Amino acid sequence: MMKGLARTFVAFSKPALVPGLGLNRKVPSLALAHARRHFGINRKTTFKILPGQDPKEAHSNYADPMEKEEGEIDFRNWLGKFPPKKEEVPFGEWSLESKRCGALGRKMGMMKVWDARGIQIPLTVVRLENCQVIDIKKRTTTRAHNHKVNLLLGAGSIPQRELNKAQMVMFRKAGIEPKEKLAEFNVSLDAILPVGTKLDVRHFVPGQFLDIVGTSRDKGFQGVMKRHNFSGQRATHGVSLTHRAPGSTGACQNPSKVWKGKKMPGHMGNNRMTIFNIQLYKIDIDRNLLFLKGSLPGNRGTWVQIRDAVRKPWIEQHPPPFPTFDAEANKDQEGVNEIIMDVSHLGDPFAYG
Repeated sequence: MMKGLARTFVAFSKPALVPGLGLNRKVPSLALAHARRHFGINRKTTFKILPGQDPKEAHSNYADPMEKEEGEIDFRNWLGKFPPKKEEVPFGEWSLESKRCGALGRKMGMMKVWDARGIQIPLTVVRLENCQVIDIKKRTTTRAHNHKVNLLLGAGSIPQRELNKAQMVMFRKAGIEPKEKLAEFNVSLDAILPVGTKLDVRHFVPGQFLDIVGTSRDKGFQGVMKRHNFSGQRATHGVSLTHRAPGSTGACQNPSKVWKGKKMPGHMGNNRMTIFNIQLYKIDIDRNLLFLKGSLPGNRGTWVQIRDAVRKPWIEQHPPPFPTFDAEANKDQEGVNEIIMDVSHLGDPFAYG
């Protein structure tokens, strides 16, 4: 057994730069992995150690290729520990380059309402169930001027017995109860939220457009008429028992094959999809509900990701709550149960002439 382990170490040995071992020394992979975890070394980031210098000190003084510019935040100072959970973080000012965090919601079903004009509107109800920021993660990028950060969000609740060890460590480190659903949202540096921040429906504004990401319903194995909207073959003369068949799928002797990507029967649904430009009609603050115009992918009870629309962004005259809704700065909204989109600027569809 020991001989087999020794052969394994030799087989996976590779030249590497490890503190205290010199340059281009043959190091087993386990030792290299330990050095990476302990000193933060990877294949693209290495540093030299001067005689008598502490390896940790050399790593902290390493010149990062993504060096911060004047007025920017240094990743090494706040990553993993900034902003603290209980420390107040000043709210920034929104700009056209800013990118806010999204939210996680559970699809509750559909309903219909009538607006002030008497128009019937189909709505999908989404509930934000205790949506919180769990972790702050750095997003690697090759452009030094395009620093981005990923915020790990969690929603719902789950018993602690259903967690593995890594998940338990993550939630205990954040000081947050276990969450059922996790997702990462990309934000700009001025939109970072502290760990433990709760997002409610006032993070979004009625009337704005949203992009919804979800998983479509699983429909199983389906034929070409349902899966690809084929018209089918003739239903009368000349066709026997092949009315819904796909028909010919290949060519003659040349090329004597079926081309890749040919539309044929197969599995349908259960795909991750994005619905763009879904308008938010109303929010219910007491029950933490979002009322979105139209339909969303997935069954009732599934999770969806809610983001600000990319194709219809905010304008400078009407900025969004940034980086999220500040209850202290908007005390005038206390006691408000719901906020409905204004439709007074929309024309009456029944007015002719």
